[in-house]
Amino acid sequence: EVTRPRSQGQTLEAILNFKYSGGPGHVEGYYRSLALGLHVEVEPSVFFTRVSTLPATSTRQCHLLLDVFNSTEHELTVSARSNEELILHAGECQRMAIQVDKFNFESFPESPEEKGQSANSKQLEEERQEARGLEINSKLGIRWTIISFRTGEASVEGLLNQLVLGHLQLAPLLWDVLVDGQPCDHEAAACRVGDPVRLEVRLTNRSPRSVGPFALSVVPFQDHQNGVHNYDLHHAVSFVGSGTFYLDKVPPSGQAACLGALLFLYTGDFFLHVRFHEDSSSKELPPSWFCLPSVHVRALEAQA
Repeated sequence: EVTRPRSQGQTLEAILNFKYSGGPGHVEGYYRSLALGLHVEVEPSVFFTRVSTLPATSTRQCHLLLDVFNSTEHELTVSARSNEELILHAGECQRMAIQVDKFNFESFPESPEEKGQSANSKQLEEERQEARGLEINSKLGIRWTIISFRTGEASVEGLLNQLVLGHLQLAPLLWDVLVDGQPCDHEAAACRVGDPVRLEVRLTNRSPRSVGPFALSVVPFQDHQNGVHNYDLHHAVSFVGSGTFYLDKVPPSGQAACLGALLFLYTGDFFLHVRFHEDSSSKELPPSWFCLPSVHVRALEAQA
């Protein structure tokens, strides 16, 4: 059972002025006037009770999670520009997941801290938040439709807090993991048992400062799809050389890469988790700059 959330509507007030006449008075040019006051409460047909995010398989994307409430007495459909669609019965609330490309907010007004200004800091931050909300809302393109009745837009403006905005923003450090030279953002990378698999980790530094050096380890595991991850794979996965990778210092707008290789000794689905060593270089930067999804690798039978 869903509890109806607090109203997010608006109150509209108006005064209607009427003039009317008739009979002999109309002939003589007389009329009467009447003022009628109206008080109307307007509620949105669809609104969002909760907004959050989840990481996607690519560091350049994420999932925006919206708890959508249908406040009408009709069944309606909520759709987004990315083809996600949700059917809601009257008074029903459901969660909608929309995969979005992360946003580059560099072109928006800078924050007061970045400008070093104290005057009008609140106004500058509000303008920046509004610009971000407008940009995100236009990209989402969320609409609701009541069949054969009406249609409208649903907006997330004003609902995105700093935490959600941070997850929707491209991090200053962009990480890419390639298996045998191919990005593995969306589909499992395939390999043959016993064949060396080349692994490459690339870093693009979008920040205005030099970063690094970094040390990171690749940890293989299997997901049993029941909440259990098996990391004891010494008999199934072997590294060619070291399982620790090193990246030198990377200047602003620069790129760097580290290479390694590993062998899969048995068939199956494996995942590679990249862990950063907690040294001085990584500790001084926000954790959100080091988000890498697990890499899915499928080991197939060796060719005869």
